[in-house]
Amino acid sequence: MNFHSQNLSNQDRASVSPSVSDELCRVLKGILSDGNDVHRCLAARALGRIGAPAAVEPLIAALLDEDEDVRTDAAEALSELADPRAARQLLENLLGDPCTAVKLAAIETLAKLNDKQAIPWLRRIVNGRDEEIVWDEEEFFVDGWNDWVDIQIKAVEALSVLNAGEAVSDIVAAIRDEDAQDMTEAAFGALRRMGSPGIEALAGFLDEGSTRLRRRAAAALATADVEEATVPLARAFADPSAEVRSAAMHARAARFPADGRLATLLSDPDAAVRAEAVRLYGWRYPDQLASLVDDASESVQVAALTALAGLEEYSSDEALLTSLHAKLGDGTAEVAAASARALAAIAPQATVDALISLLADADRTVGVRLGALHGLAMLGGQRPVAALIGVIDDAARAIRLETMSALARLARADAAWPNAAGRALISALRGEYAPEVGDDTTDHGAAAPEEPREEDREPGPATEAEGDAESFPTSTLSAILSDVPEAAKLVGLPEEGIELTATDMERLALAKGIKGKRRMALAPKVVLHDDIRRFAARVLGDLGRAEVAQELAVAVNDGNAELRLAAADSLARIGAHLHPYPPAVTDALMAAANSADRNLKLLVIRALGAADGEAVTALLTKHVRDEDSFVRTEAVRALARLGEVGTEVEALLDDPDPSVRLSAAKAVAGAGGAGAVERLVDFAFSFEGYHGRDAARLLRDLDSTRANALFIDVLRDPERKRFWSVSIEALEELNRSQAIRAAEAAGQV
Repeated sequence: MNFHSQNLSNQDRASVSPSVSDELCRVLKGILSDGNDVHRCLAARALGRIGAPAAVEPLIAALLDEDEDVRTDAAEALSELADPRAARQLLENLLGDPCTAVKLAAIETLAKLNDKQAIPWLRRIVNGRDEEIVWDEEEFFVDGWNDWVDIQIKAVEALSVLNAGEAVSDIVAAIRDEDAQDMTEAAFGALRRMGSPGIEALAGFLDEGSTRLRRRAAAALATADVEEATVPLARAFADPSAEVRSAAMHARAARFPADGRLATLLSDPDAAVRAEAVRLYGWRYPDQLASLVDDASESVQVAALTALAGLEEYSSDEALLTSLHAKLGDGTAEVAAASARALAAIAPQATVDALISLLADADRTVGVRLGALHGLAMLGGQRPVAALIGVIDDAARAIRLETMSALARLARADAAWPNAAGRALISALRGEYAPEVGDDTTDHGAAAPEEPREEDREPGPATEAEGDAESFPTSTLSAILSDVPEAAKLVGLPEEGIELTATDMERLALAKGIKGKRRMALAPKVVLHDDIRRFAARVLGDLGRAEVAQELAVAVNDGNAELRLAAADSLARIGAHLHPYPPAVTDALMAAANSADRNLKLLVIRALGAADGEAVTALLTKHVRDEDSFVRTEAVRALARLGEVGTEVEALLDDPDPSVRLSAAKAVAGAGGAGAVERLVDFAFSFEGYHGRDAARLLRDLDSTRANALFIDVLRDPERKRFWSVSIEALEELNRSQAIRAAEAAGQV
């Protein structure tokens, strides 16, 4: 579809408005005043998000629109603009407009405008459905409490923004209203922001018998940074309930982690609170961590050991080291693992031998050995790396996989290349860790499949024969009949029994064919040397080295299907940093693409986005016509990376698949050039405007002035009214204010 080529003359194409913002506001203002209801709503939203001062007056006028959806959108738009000129009409809408959505937007905007005239009315709303305020009674009976609570909470929040200390008593009364729905979460947060009266009210809730109320009040107080909150917060930290103390601790640590009062909770009587305190901020108190490693609670010990391992500097004493070494042998698996990591962090040189010995001890649990492994990985250096290399082919799969991950991190961190860790992974990829002939190649770390349970076994000849003498009932009906001899007569069954139909016989046959239940193994049953090669291929993708890419290229054409997939995926990751590939890598990928199945083809095409040469472009261009939409998408992205966006890619703007179309649009926008803006504007209108906003976002960075002119032209033409919705939304996306964009980026819109 060439929307603009059909509707715009060359003169129209060449004209660009000198003041797009003013012209856009004039056009949208006209639609807002006399367009249909759908277009009026869209125009109101667009004016709010554009943020131009000229948008305020038409939006104020729209607050009196006959359509409540238009009034709602206008009120929300004015909330985004927050212009004082709107205050009077918004207050009138708050009092006289029955629509809940309009009232909510009006309350929010009046608070932003710091309009003190709204305070008395907001207090009356907090107290109940005031008779002097217009309400939609029909809506109330349909939607019930939900809408009313929304208005009440919005009023409470607005009073806190307006710092209306005189409204604290009203908010407390609403909280204590037993017939109302719970609004404590929002109300306590509002009270916290209302200065001394609000803090005093929150402190009063710490005397409540309800743990829930005390917990929420404590959390609100903990986020207050005022002198008045000091005493009540100390009470919250000493509350008899661990839930309340924990809530106060979490809230305070999130806002003020350096508050010295938090240190007292490291010795809290509740183990769960102590452990959480250590996890949240224990690293700030290293002296207390040393004593907590011998805490009566295992969870506290693990938290303290983990915190020690995370310290950048720590001067350990002999007693602590002795305790940690003892835990390596006597502690539980989790404690021993955490001790190993802590030792590696605070006493690396004195710990190497112990960790190497622990890692090599196959009689210890996997968890303990993993702790030693993590400790050695933290240390790095020649001996730890050699120890890690020694367990690449360990019988426990968890040890193998974690070892190769650690070696990849060490190889990447080492500026020198080649290095021992990287060489070991390349050797693993080549299969040099394959066991000797005759060795058991099964992974000993995998769980063996369980034998079927007795009740799951299918009956065999012996059991059937045994059942002739005294058969056990095989159904509920059989059990009833066997217990009650006269039951057959009571339920009216014939003496000769019930004759089964052909359908019944077929169903019984199907039921007998169902195999017994089996329990899934907790770990896959794998062949050791194949598993090593596959995982080496995966982690090598983290090393952006030409030599690594060449080794992976060999694996891409290996006979093992899973190895090929892992190698192709890693090459695609390396391609993000290494461009172009060495020629041998490109040749291997090209060869793989010609014989690959669908899954491998996707990864190979993605990897070819970092290749080079006419042959690569030709192959990728061929795949933009592939019957598989995922393949087409990957081919378009690869061509875009190579800067080879031609007519074949542009043609995909009309592809049946949305993801292919969008990928093509991004490629066209990235390539730019003459006619790109027009093509993307046409794309915005295609498929009933499905990608209108996407296209506008692309045009925003390409040439927003030109795109604005083209979309405004559509709004000037009554003959193209069916495209107005797309144009309005696109113009909104093109011109939305920096404040709106920042709010969107922060997830606030």
